Amino acid sequence: ADFAAAGAGRSVQFQKRTIVTTVTTEVTTATWVSIGTATANSSGVATLTVSNPLEVSHLYRAVINVTSATPGVTNLVTYAAPRATKGTGLATVYVDTNEGATVNSKDIDWEGRFTITAGPPAGTSATGCTAQTDLVMKISGRGNYTWTLDKKPYKIGLDKKKNLCGMGEAKKWALIANHYDRSLLRNTVAMKIAQGFDGLAYTPDSVPVDVYVNGSYQGQYTLMERVNVGTSRVEIDELKDNQTGLNNTAPNITGGYLLEWDFRQGADHNFQVGGSGWVGIAEPENEVDGSGITSAQINWISNYVNQADTTLFSSNFADPTNGWRKYIDEKSVVDFYLMQELTKNLDANLYTSVYMYKTRDKVVNGVTVPGKLFFGPVWDFDTSMGDALYPGNQGTPTGWYLRNVNNNIEAKQTSETWFNRLFADPTFAKAVSDRWKQMYPKLVTSDAFIAQQSTVITASATANFQLWNINERLETVQVIKGSWPAEVSSLRTWLQQRIAYMQGQLG
Repeated sequence: ADFAAAGAGRSVQFQKRTIVTTVTTEVTTATWVSIGTATANSSGVATLTVSNPLEVSHLYRAVINVTSATPGVTNLVTYAAPRATKGTGLATVYVDTNEGATVNSKDIDWEGRFTITAGPPAGTSATGCTAQTDLVMKISGRGNYTWTLDKKPYKIGLDKKKNLCGMGEAKKWALIANHYDRSLLRNTVAMKIAQGFDGLAYTPDSVPVDVYVNGSYQGQYTLMERVNVGTSRVEIDELKDNQTGLNNTAPNITGGYLLEWDFRQGADHNFQVGGSGWVGIAEPENEVDGSGITSAQINWISNYVNQADTTLFSSNFADPTNGWRKYIDEKSVVDFYLMQELTKNLDANLYTSVYMYKTRDKVVNGVTVPGKLFFGPVWDFDTSMGDALYPGNQGTPTGWYLRNVNNNIEAKQTSETWFNRLFADPTFAKAVSDRWKQMYPKLVTSDAFIAQQSTVITASATANFQLWNINERLETVQVIKGSWPAEVSSLRTWLQQRIAYMQGQLG
C-alpha cells in the first residue's frame, strides 16, 4: 500500500468488505473489517500480508490514519484465493462460507458459494458433472451419529434450482462423508440397486466428488440429492400456501405428505403411531412467513397413519379390500422391503431414515380414488452390507433382518414392526418371493458395477485415506479390513453372498 512520503511511519490497516447475505440473515449491511495492520516505511509504503485469504471474492483496501475525518484510502482490489485440487479425476466441490466461518453446527446456516468442476459420469443415472461457479448457497452440518465424527457431512441449500452432474434441478443437496464406510461405496451402490426397483417411484442419484471447505481438503464425499418433494423427485401434490384455508379441507388435506420413521423425533412435527413408534412430518414444513403446515393437516395425517397401523394389527388385516392394502401401496412396500433386507441396512426396521409419502385423493369421473402411503425413497446406507456387526445378525450375509420378529435387534422402535406383521399375510410373502425372482437377474450385475465404480474412485480414495486413518475404529462392532482394496473386496464378497442366500430362500 503506497501512501507516498506523507504516510511515512504511520499505521496502515488492511480491510475487507463483508458481503450482504441473501439466503441467510447473517449480514444485513456491508461493513469494512480490519484483517491486518502494518506501519508504512520512510517512503510511505506498507506491506500487508494475509496468511489465509478467503476463497469467496471480496473487495479489499488499505486505509491510513483511520481515526482521521478524511483517512487515506487505496484503490479497491477484488480478490479470491486460488483453488487447490487433488487432481484425482473426479469432480471437485468447493464450499466456502462468505466470511470464512467454520461450519460447526447443524442448527445454523451460513451463506457462502458453491463451485463444482467438471467430472466423470455419476455412479447411477446421471450424465456427468459440468462446471458450476460461485452459486449462492447456505450450508450447515447434517446427520446425527455421522455429525459426531471427525469427517463432517454437510447440507447444502442453493438459492436457485440447479442441475448438478445431470441429477436434475434442485435446491437441496447433501455432501455425504462416508466416514464410517471405509469402502466409500455403500451409498452409491445402494442407490444404483434401488433405482432398479421401479416400485420405488424415486431414488436419489449420487456422484463421488472431492471436497474442499473454506480452502481445506476434507476428502472424498458423495454428492447426493436430498430427499425432497418436486418434479422428478417425490412427486406428490405439494401443500404450499394456505392463506385461503383450502389445505384444511378435502381433497388438499389428504396429501401430499413426506414422512419419516424416526425415533429421535427430529422433524418440525412428530406423532406416535400406535405402539409402532414415532413418525415425523418431513414436508410440509413450518414456514417462516406462517404459510406452512397447519394443525388440521398434522391431525389428519397423524390419524391416517394410525388408522393404517390399527388395521395392520387387526384380525382381518390381510383382507384385500379393507385390510392394510386400503392404506399402504403394496408394490412400494415390497420393493422397499427387498432393498433394505438385501443390504441389511441398520436403521431399516422403522427406526430412522425410513421414508414414506402420502399421495392426495383424486376425483375421477365423480368417484374419489384414495391416495395411499407409499414407502420410499431409500436413504442412508453408511451402516449396511457388512461393515458392522450389530446384534440380531445385522452384519452377516445370511439370515433375515427385517422379516421376522427378533428381540436382539437394537435399531427398532418396537418389538414387532410393520414388516414383521406384513409377513403374517401369505399373499404379501408370496408377492415378495415373486418380486425377488423378477429382480434377481438385475441384482447379480451389481458386482460389476462395484468393480467399475471402485476403478473410478481409486485415486480419490487414495487421497482420502492419506487424510483419514482407514484403521480408525469408531465402534467395537465396526468391521475394519486394513486397506481400501480390502474394504472394496469385502463389500463385493458380502453382497455376492447375500444375493446367493436370498436366492436360495426366495428363488
